[in-house]
Amino acid sequence: MKSLLVIETEPEIEPLLQKAFSNQLSIRRTAELDLISDSEIQRYDLIVCHLVRSAESWKMDQLNRLLGDGIITPIIIIAPEEELSEFREAAEREIQVIEPKDVENLCSAVRNMFPADFTAAADQGPPLVAPFEFEGIVGTSLAMREIVGLIEEAASADIAVLITGETGTGKELVAAAIHRRSRRKEYPYIAVNTGAMSPELITSELFGHERGSYTGAVGSRAGFFEQANHGTVFLDEISTMDEKSQVCLLRVLESKMFRRIGGSKDIGVDVRVIAATNENLEEAVKDKKFRQDLFYRLDVFRIHLPPLRSRPGGVTFLTDHFVAYYDQYFGKRVRKVSPETYRYLRLYPWPGNVRELKNVIQRAVLKATGEEFTADLLPARIREPAEVKTQADGVRLRVGMTVEAAEKELIRMTLGFTKGNKKAAGEMLGISRRALYNKLKKFGL
Repeated sequence: MKSLLVIETEPEIEPLLQKAFSNQLSIRRTAELDLISDSEIQRYDLIVCHLVRSAESWKMDQLNRLLGDGIITPIIIIAPEEELSEFREAAEREIQVIEPKDVENLCSAVRNMFPADFTAAADQGPPLVAPFEFEGIVGTSLAMREIVGLIEEAASADIAVLITGETGTGKELVAAAIHRRSRRKEYPYIAVNTGAMSPELITSELFGHERGSYTGAVGSRAGFFEQANHGTVFLDEISTMDEKSQVCLLRVLESKMFRRIGGSKDIGVDVRVIAATNENLEEAVKDKKFRQDLFYRLDVFRIHLPPLRSRPGGVTFLTDHFVAYYDQYFGKRVRKVSPETYRYLRLYPWPGNVRELKNVIQRAVLKATGEEFTADLLPARIREPAEVKTQADGVRLRVGMTVEAAEKELIRMTLGFTKGNKKAAGEMLGISRRALYNKLKKFGL
C-alpha cells in the first residue's frame, strides 16, 4: 500500500483524504516537518502540504525544508498560485499546486500519482469525499461545504445578499435556504424571475398598481414587495432590470418605502432582498447598464456558486443521487450506473451545470428498461464528443512519437474538447493550471 504524508497545522485535508482513500493509501498527518528525518520522509510515496490559514513563519519553514536538496519525494502543495511564484523559480523540480478548497482536483492529482492503484476505483467513479445534504443542496466538495457555511452566515444577519454563478448552479436553492434559516422563515418567500418579465411589467409586478394607472389596470393590486412584508423577495436575473425598476428598487433598499404605480401615498415595507445573476455586474456597472449605487446596495454579502465542471467528483455523486431519486419517482428498478456512463458524464463540460445534469438523468431513468444505467441512454451531445476524441487519439498518438510530441498532442486535443477552458483541461489532464500554462508556453500552443 502506498503511503502519503500530510503536512498541516489543523486536521482539515487529512480527514478528507482518509475518507477518500482509506482503503488505498496509508495516510499520516504532521504539523511540524522538522520532527521527521529526511530518511523517514523518503519512505513516503507522496507529500501533501496544506499552507492555507497558517502562520507565514510556519509556511516558510515547511517550504524551505520540502524544497531543499535532501527531499525527492513528489510534492503537492495546497496554496494560491501567486503565493508560490518565487519558490517555483528557485525549486529544482516540478511542484504541483492545488488551489485551496479544490478537493476534487486534489483527489484527482493523488489518484494520478498512483494510476495502477486506482484503475478499478476510477472505473467505478465513487464519491471522492463524504457526501452531505443541506436544505435540498447536495454535494461532496470543500467548495460546496463552504457555500453551506456562507448560507448560515447570511441567514444569521438581516442583510442584502448577492448570489452569483452560471445558469443552473442552484442560485434559487441557495436563496430559499437562506430564507428558511433566517428569522423571517415564518413569513412569505417570493421568488421573482425578472428576466422572464417585460420591462413594462417589472415595476408593476414588484410594487403593485392602483386602479386605472394604465390601460388594463381594472383594479388595484399589491405587488410582490407588499405581499412579502416581513419576509424575503428573491430577484433572479437582476441584471435584466431596466433603469426605472432599478431606481424603484434602490429606493426600497434605502428607505424601505415605495409607491404603487398610479398611487399617491408611500407604503412602508420590511423585506429582505436576495438577488442573483449569471452576469458580471461589475462589468455591467462599467458599461452603464446597471446602476452603481444599486450594485453596492445589493453586494453586501456575496455567495459565488462554482460551475459543475470545476468539481468532477461532484458529477459522480450527483449522478448517483439523481438516479436514486428518479428511480423511486418513476417506479423503475435502475440499481447501478455503468463505468462507461460515468466516463462520458465526467468528460462532458456541463454548460447547463447541475440543472442540465438533473434533466439528463431524469430522461435516462425514464427511458431505462433494465437495472443498469447504460451509456446509450445518454443524449448524443454527451456521447459523441468523447467518442470522437477516443477515435482521434488512435490516429494522432502513434507508435514512434516522442513522449514530448504525444504530450503536446494530448494537451491540444483536451483543450479542443473543453473549448479552450484551461481550468477544465487541467482538471482532465490531472495537472495544475500553472503547470498547464507552462506546457502551453513550452509547446507554443
